[in-house]
Amino acid sequence: MAQGDCSALPERSNERLACEYGRKAITFKQGSKQSQILFDSAIALNPKYAWAYYEKSVPFFKRGLLSEGIQLLNKAVDLDPLSYLTYRAYWFYQHKSFAYCRNDLEAFYAMEGSYPENTPGGAMDMRLILAITYVQLGANEKGIELINETINSYPSEDYLGPYDYHALGAAYFKNGQYAEARAVLLESIKRNEQFADSYYYLAAAAEQLGDLKDAKYYINESVLRYNGEKNGYSGYPLCFPIAKQMAVDKMKALEALK
Repeated sequence: MAQGDCSALPERSNERLACEYGRKAITFKQGSKQSQILFDSAIALNPKYAWAYYEKSVPFFKRGLLSEGIQLLNKAVDLDPLSYLTYRAYWFYQHKSFAYCRNDLEAFYAMEGSYPENTPGGAMDMRLILAITYVQLGANEKGIELINETINSYPSEDYLGPYDYHALGAAYFKNGQYAEARAVLLESIKRNEQFADSYYYLAAAAEQLGDLKDAKYYINESVLRYNGEKNGYSGYPLCFPIAKQMAVDKMKALEALK
């Protein structure tokens, strides 16, 4: 998804000049007037310059101007789907357009030359996003199968991210497989003991299994992390997040049970 090597293009060609405008554009602050004008100049010279459309779209998304961002990104996807389908899918997922996200990711992984891709920032494999999308659309078992396939495809455990087991455990929970959810979520907190959401789902699974003592323990651990009383964080937006108030409400409900 880089702008490419301008020197590889014919001298004085529109493609070469457009590439040089793009290279200059990224020396300015992202979304600045100077950078956007330069990207416009690049596109005017080379209307098939997919990277320029992509780069021009990014600050619109970051500022919440979704309509403008998606129009530009659609052009990048049309010109170079292999490079930009996953980025568009990411934004569709961020804004709960799950069917559009699923369609883009299925199209990407069906393409010749598709490759393992992570979310912007690298926190999650995009195959996990596709799997979570399946669950969000009601295809729980298909989502669980894909999460397992993704985890099993890693060359070693060193490739496991902080949310892989959390995603699997939450998916099991949503499918009513509470014992499986608890087992996987215990693995999740071994690797990522700061993630409050895993404790929430552990509490919910224990409650469904009739283990009230464990349910109370885990929901308390979740709330302690939400409140900052223990080192932790919560709510990664792509991974079955919960809100702090949900954890507090669950804790109160469990405390009321005998």
